[in-house]
Amino acid sequence: MSTKKNEIINKINQLTKQIIEHNENYHTYDNPKISDEEYDALYSELKKIENSYPELASLNSPTKRVGAKLLGGFKKVEHKFPMLSLSNASDQNEFKLFYERICKDLNKSKVSLSAEPKFDGLAISLTYRKGLFHSAVTRGDGVIGEDVSINVRTIKTLPLALNDPYSKLDVVLKAEIYMNISDFNMINSKLKKNNEKVFANPRNIAAGTIRQLDPKIASKRNLQIFIHGIIEINKKIGTDSHINDMQIIKKMGFNVCEHNKTVETFNDAIKYYEDMNNIRQNLPYEIDGIVFKIDSYTDRDKLGETSKAPRWSIAYKFRSIEAQTRLKTVSFQVGRTGTITPVAELEPVSIGGVTISRASLHNMDEIQKKDIRINDIVYVKRAGDVIPDIDRVNLEKRGKTKPIKMPSYCPACNSQLKKVSNQTFFKCENSRNCKPQIIQSIQHFASRKAMNISGLGEGIIELLIDNNLITNYSDLYYINFDRVKKLERMGELSSSNLQQSIDESRDTTLDRLIYALGINEVGYTTAKILSKHYTSIEELSKTKLESLETIKDIGPVVAKNIVDFFKDNESKEILKRILNSNVNIKNMNKAVSNKLDGLTFVITGSFENYSRKSLEEIILNNGGSVSSSISKKTSYLVLGIKPGSKYDKAKNLKVKIIDEKNFSKLL
Repeated sequence: MSTKKNEIINKINQLTKQIIEHNENYHTYDNPKISDEEYDALYSELKKIENSYPELASLNSPTKRVGAKLLGGFKKVEHKFPMLSLSNASDQNEFKLFYERICKDLNKSKVSLSAEPKFDGLAISLTYRKGLFHSAVTRGDGVIGEDVSINVRTIKTLPLALNDPYSKLDVVLKAEIYMNISDFNMINSKLKKNNEKVFANPRNIAAGTIRQLDPKIASKRNLQIFIHGIIEINKKIGTDSHINDMQIIKKMGFNVCEHNKTVETFNDAIKYYEDMNNIRQNLPYEIDGIVFKIDSYTDRDKLGETSKAPRWSIAYKFRSIEAQTRLKTVSFQVGRTGTITPVAELEPVSIGGVTISRASLHNMDEIQKKDIRINDIVYVKRAGDVIPDIDRVNLEKRGKTKPIKMPSYCPACNSQLKKVSNQTFFKCENSRNCKPQIIQSIQHFASRKAMNISGLGEGIIELLIDNNLITNYSDLYYINFDRVKKLERMGELSSSNLQQSIDESRDTTLDRLIYALGINEVGYTTAKILSKHYTSIEELSKTKLESLETIKDIGPVVAKNIVDFFKDNESKEILKRILNSNVNIKNMNKAVSNKLDGLTFVITGSFENYSRKSLEEIILNNGGSVSSSISKKTSYLVLGIKPGSKYDKAKNLKVKIIDEKNFSKLL
C-alpha cells in the first residue's frame, strides 16, 4: 500500500473518530466541546476526502447516516428468536404475586431483580456483524418484523461501529427507540403553525418516523435509543448478571438508561417503583412503568417462557397521571362502521409533558353515568399513559353547565342517526356516502393485516376522494395514476411508490381479503377461522346463516353480519370489482390434508428446524388446531428447547408430549 494511501486512510479514521466523539458529546451528553461551525468544518473535510476517494469510504462513516429513499415498502424479516411481549402488573398485589411465584419456582426466599424504566417507545432488534451495524428490525408481531435499518441508521446516538475491545463481535441486541418530550413539543408546535395534524404522543411520532420511506425525515427528528438486553452474541463476554452485562454494552458505545439498577428484595423493588413514579414527570422522556427482570441468566433459564411472554419478567405499570381542566364543548366523530363517538374539547392541559386538548367520552351512557356536562371542571388522565380519558368531574367546582346531547343528524353527512337497539351507541347508516366512513373503510382495507398497502394514509385517501379518483376501496385497483402524479403532495416518486404498493397487494390470502372487507365484527381472528372453513371468497359469499352458526367461535350476531354483507347489492358490486382486477387470492389456512383432523396442539419452547409460526401453519394446513393453553382436551404438546410451564402442566394432565422429530413422523 502506498504512503499516500496510508495517509488518506489515517486521516479518514482520525476525522471519523473526532466526529463520532463530538456527536456523542452533543447528542448523548448534551455537552458540546466545539462550536457548530467547527463541527461542520470537520464533517465537510471528511466528506470531501470520501468524495475524492470513494473506494476508501466506509459504509458506517458518519457522513453515510442518511441513505436514499426506499422505492418500495420495508422488507419483512423473521426473528431468529421471537421478540416476546411482557406480562403486566397493574397494582402492587399483582406484582407481589409475580414475585412470590418466582421465589417459589426457584426455591428461594428472595430473588435479585434488575429494575429499569419501561420506555413508551418502539421495540427493535439491532444486529452488528464483526462489530459493524448491520440491520434493525421492528418487533412486528414478535415473529416477523420489518427491516427499518435505513431509518435507524440516522439515529445520532447509535454507534455504527463497536468500541474496542468489542470491535469484531457479532451481537444482536434488544432496544427501544423513543423521542424526548422537548423534541416532540417542538415538532407539534411547527405542525400547528402550518395548520397540520399534530401527533398524539411521542411514541406515535417515534413509530411513525421509523416507518417513513424517506430517511431524511428520520434524520431531522432527533430520535433516541436505549439498549435493554442481549438477544444473541457470538462469544461469552459477560457474567451471569444482566445488570453487569448492561455495563459492558455501555462500554461498546451504546446508551443504557442511567436509572437501571439491581433490587435485592421485594421491598427494594417497591421503593424503586415509587421513587421512579415520583420523578417521572421530570424525566426528558416518557416512561409508563417499571420492567423487573430476574438478574441471573441461570435462574431465567430455569423458569423459561410461555408462547407470549418470559416467566422471569414483568412490566409493573404506573397509575395514570391526571390533571384538571375545563370541558369547553363536545364534538361528535364518525367511526368506520358509522358509530358516533362524543369527544370532549378541553382547555389544553399538560399531562406528563404532553399537551392534551381532546378526550374520548365513549358513549352517552358513559356521559350520564359520570354526570359530565359542558363547562365542567374534569379530571383528565392518559389511560395507559397514551389515550386521554375523562375519569370524573370535580363537583366542588361545578358552576353554570349545559347537558351534553347526542345530535339527531350525522355531523358529517347530515343523515338521521339511529340508536342501535339494546346498545349504548348511535349510528349513521349512510355508509356509502358518509366521508369519514369511506375514508376509514379504505384505511382499514389498506392496513397491514388486511391488504397491506403502504403509503395510503388518511391525508392521501382524502386527496384521492376529493379529486374524484376513488369512492370506495375497490377503486384503488382502477386508479388513473397519470392524474395522481399531477396532484399536490404526490409527484412522480410518491405516485410510483403508491402504484407499486397497490399492485403488490393483488397477491393476497383469503383471510386478509375477508378481514379487509370490513364486515361488521369480523376481526382478524374471525377472518382466519372463516378461511379454514371456506375454499374461496365466492364460497363464503354464498353461505347460509345456519352453516356459519355451526362454526366454532362464530356466534349468531357475527353470522348475520356476514350474510347481510354479502346480500347487500353495493357490497356485491364492490367485491366483484376487486375480483375482476387481477387479484390473486391464495388460501394459506385451508387444510391441505386431514392427517391432523380433530387433534389439538400446544407448542412450547424454540425449535431447530421450525419457527413457531411455521409449526402452527403446518398444523392448521393438515386439519389440526392450535391452542395457547394446556387442558385435558389437548392432544399433543410439541416440545422445543427451553420449554415453559406448559411442559409441567402437560405432564400433570398426562398429555402426550412429542419433540419436533416425532412431530415430523406424525405427519
